[in-house]
Amino acid sequence: MTKTDVEIMISHENAQKAKQFSWENVSFGVQVDKKEKMLLNSISGQINAGEIIAIMGGSGAGKTTLLNVLAGRIGAGSLSGKIMLDGQARNPSTWALQCAYVEQDDILFKKLTVFETLRYSALLRLPSTMSIAEKESRVNAVIEQLGLSECKNTQIGDELDRGISGGERKRVAIGIELVTNPHILFLDEPTSGLDAFNAFNTIKTLKELAKRENKLILMTIHQPRTDILKQFDKIMLLSVGKTMWFGSTADAIVHFENLGYKMPLETNPSDFFIDIITIDQRGDEQRQESLKRIAIFENAFKSIQQPSTTTLLEVEHSNSRIKWPSPWLGEFYVILHRYMVNMARDRSTSLASLAQAIINLVLISLLYANISDDMAGIQNRIGVFLFLGMTFTFGNVIPIINAFPETKRLIKRERAAGSYRSTSAFFAKVVSTLPMLVVVACLVGGPIYWIIGLYNNVENYFIFIFILFLQAFTANSMGLLIGSAVPNTSVGLIVTPMVLVVFVLFSGIILNLNTVPVYLRWIQWISFVTYTMKALSQNEFNANAVFACTKQPCFKDGPSVINAYGFDNPDLWGSIAANAGLAIGFLLLGAIVFSKTSRPLMRLQ
Repeated sequence: MTKTDVEIMISHENAQKAKQFSWENVSFGVQVDKKEKMLLNSISGQINAGEIIAIMGGSGAGKTTLLNVLAGRIGAGSLSGKIMLDGQARNPSTWALQCAYVEQDDILFKKLTVFETLRYSALLRLPSTMSIAEKESRVNAVIEQLGLSECKNTQIGDELDRGISGGERKRVAIGIELVTNPHILFLDEPTSGLDAFNAFNTIKTLKELAKRENKLILMTIHQPRTDILKQFDKIMLLSVGKTMWFGSTADAIVHFENLGYKMPLETNPSDFFIDIITIDQRGDEQRQESLKRIAIFENAFKSIQQPSTTTLLEVEHSNSRIKWPSPWLGEFYVILHRYMVNMARDRSTSLASLAQAIINLVLISLLYANISDDMAGIQNRIGVFLFLGMTFTFGNVIPIINAFPETKRLIKRERAAGSYRSTSAFFAKVVSTLPMLVVVACLVGGPIYWIIGLYNNVENYFIFIFILFLQAFTANSMGLLIGSAVPNTSVGLIVTPMVLVVFVLFSGIILNLNTVPVYLRWIQWISFVTYTMKALSQNEFNANAVFACTKQPCFKDGPSVINAYGFDNPDLWGSIAANAGLAIGFLLLGAIVFSKTSRPLMRLQ
């Protein structure tokens, strides 16, 4: 593809792009200890098409808060002021299509290549009226635009699996947003974690993009080196949520010099700015002195701040509701395909799951091979069932808790861009886990049934494997519910064992279900471990099961065992149906919770 082709591909909508984005007297506060804490105080500014602007300041200055307010990514809090696109209030139905937001943390599928990552973004976010060939052409154009051609077919990688470089990774994150050709690009600390060379190249690429494609690019940045600072058309300096300066870097140097703060020779301007506008926390005297200095800067800028130059343009925004780029099944297929490709290449995770299954198979085979048909054999059978119930519970819930909260962050980012519905992402995740559940159930349950010598009947054999699969699926569904509800992995790993231990306690082995107090009996009816124990026991200790009685007391037949442990209600298929019902219930509840917790913050007024 030639450069001309690239320019045509990415620039074909330039005539419709925004010309100006402005904000006037924007203030934002949140409630802290029943008092309102102002994070932003009367911030004003504007950016025109083709410009790149940096918001700078020390830690806690309000940089990211301002960026999020301007992008519409805030939740609760008091917001005032005007934020306008081409002189008009932003239209909620089209805003997600007009802008893009690149987060500081690059959450990507590590086993996908650069091309695949951008291609999936295009398939999900570009309208279904575009052909796949057209979407791939857009992807190739963005790849060339961002200088990613050499690593096009390289996997993303992570800390353990080496892939593309940090600079390339950041450009991929930017490319994900560029496939839709947004008018405005917001970036939160795009140089964070990059070395000087990659940081400069990233900003230079954005600068060229702004000029060539007439885009509006607004970013936060901490302390850029001099050559990076020169790339910005304007800078906004913030301190304690107030504007210290907004304009060019050269004018800022002169401005502060006129106030008695001359920049030393051979000093990075950004270092100089941060030094004089940041609160000195070393002591009360230094703090008070820096607060006085900041007040001087605030008042000085107010005295020279130009009135708003926002021009009311004749622009008509559609009032129709935003439409999803693809139908539900189309979203589901693309997301599922992405999950499956990433999982198929993630050999370490797959091998770990298979290794766990093989270890369990070997351990059970060594301990329980050729179980006898007497009281000891009954005890061993119950022991095997409990071991399998616990293994298929913890072995499926914990991995989900470890990984799903991170996946939820990625989905939340993509939902903020209007890529797809939450339900398509959730149920695609559910389906993507099924193949491994089937493999493990067959790998463990298949050989074990005959090795330990369970009831010799083919029908019972397949029911046994199905019960194990259903146990794994129900546990997996519960893991997705908990993973959807908890804010992070740490909380999930605290909550999950507490819940699972209670379920195991009511499995019927550690505690006889017939002796459970009335006010606690309801727990057994929501414990899928209980239903698994009942189903496995009824499948084994059926009416045809007869056991040798050499000592008293003993169980002469299967029904006696089932009644003694309280496994008689519900029956085999009732227990299977109950577990299936719990799985469906966990999934439906999980989908609702996931829809809430993965919902992006969006507030334009």
